[in-house]
Amino acid sequence: MTIGLIVEALGVLLTLENLLFISVGVMFGMLAGSIPGFTGTNTVAIALPFTLPMTPEIALVTLSAIYVGASYGGAIPAVLINTPGTAGATATVLDAYPMSKQGEASKALGISIFASAVGGFVAALIILFLLQPIGDIAFLFTNREIFVLGIFGLAAVAVAIGDNVRKGLIAGFIGLLIAAMPVDPTTGQRRLDFGFFGLYDSVPFVPVVVGLFAISELFYLINKRAISEDNSIETSYKEIIGGVRYVITRPVALFRAMGIGLVIGSMPGAGTSVANFVSWAAAKSLSKDPDSFGEGNPDGVIASEGSNSAVTAGSLVPTLALGIPGSGTTAVMLAALLLHGLQPGPELMQQFSLEANVIILSLLVANIVLLIFALLVSKYLVRVVTMPANIIVPAILALTVIGAFAMRSSMFDVWLMFLFGIIGFVMRENNYSMIPLILGVILGPIIEGAFLRSMLISGNNPLYFFGSTIAIILWIMIALTLAAKPLSNIVRGVLKNRTNFFN
Repeated sequence: MTIGLIVEALGVLLTLENLLFISVGVMFGMLAGSIPGFTGTNTVAIALPFTLPMTPEIALVTLSAIYVGASYGGAIPAVLINTPGTAGATATVLDAYPMSKQGEASKALGISIFASAVGGFVAALIILFLLQPIGDIAFLFTNREIFVLGIFGLAAVAVAIGDNVRKGLIAGFIGLLIAAMPVDPTTGQRRLDFGFFGLYDSVPFVPVVVGLFAISELFYLINKRAISEDNSIETSYKEIIGGVRYVITRPVALFRAMGIGLVIGSMPGAGTSVANFVSWAAAKSLSKDPDSFGEGNPDGVIASEGSNSAVTAGSLVPTLALGIPGSGTTAVMLAALLLHGLQPGPELMQQFSLEANVIILSLLVANIVLLIFALLVSKYLVRVVTMPANIIVPAILALTVIGAFAMRSSMFDVWLMFLFGIIGFVMRENNYSMIPLILGVILGPIIEGAFLRSMLISGNNPLYFFGSTIAIILWIMIALTLAAKPLSNIVRGVLKNRTNFFN
């Protein structure tokens, strides 16, 4: 890639018309992503038909801008109402919402905005120069490696979240079991759908996550006056800028999150949720105060949002370089590329190098627009947490019903959402983390699909999963992850007994 090509792409991108569409795309994506249930995937899908009359450059930069806006938009309800607007904001809930309840909603929004914008900008800048090399690395991850990576992500989250590894693993495996309810992907045989046709094809993610987080939270909110009963919450830019300053003082945490998001996002099928949880778990394990994670630690918000936006750029690598969508949203982007006459794949940089550079550069501009627009409107969004519960609870309930219904226009999804709301409430009352369950539901189809394809390729030989250096390294990481906490408890017990003996 030459500097001259980048300059030429900038000349194509930086027109008044393109900048206007990028701005509109970011705003639309951010607002749509902030509505629980309207994920980045269906937001981009909704906009796709409207881009058909546009030129390929305008259409692709508009969809890229919507992707960027929706990726951040999911953090807004995560901060304010304990509901991730998109799957990529699921880990954001862990620390952002506790900050809101502690009267730091403005700071949490400031952190999420700046970490998201900077993480996305830097990741896109790296992708701009390393698109081809990163595409080559992503190509090394076959079904075997994706299967082991999925197991590692689930194990890491089960161990990292909460103090009880057993409960974390149980929740994760329940999530995998829920994900296995639909029809068998290889034989077409019905499995655990209990006769409900709504579960025949797949377990709808939106009702599950909205039910577990939002509906279960409503059981607690109905007995409160507001989300945060601290009436001293400032709805000024001072606290929001304070959150921005906090991120600036944590450059290592931000760039670690961005790096994790970029690498995992570049792996086909890994997705945003895996990167967010791995980033969050890494931040917790490296923190001097790991017990504060999940209780309102700002570094947890940096870890989630910094990786979230980096995945946006990273997931375009397999989409552009391999023709394999890196996420659900990039699957829609892949359709947009084909509809506008661009053929993604290994030869993209030779045949459509200018357009590829324009797409990546549009991410840079979109993240700048996101930073400006989000900072301008965030002051007013903070006021949601001080609204009376008798207003906010019905409003949240209405939004969740709309979000659950909108994906497939099915009342079955609405009832499924309420069912998982009850499940979420029971889990919270018994100190079971919902995050491993959610991740199990997300990763289930990915893990199962990669497993089945690997078994077909290997002739049902289980040793196939240990047949590459990358797979072996991942298995070692899984073993270390599962052994880390029990070993640390044993070591602490031995040291405590030795100290007591000498005393």
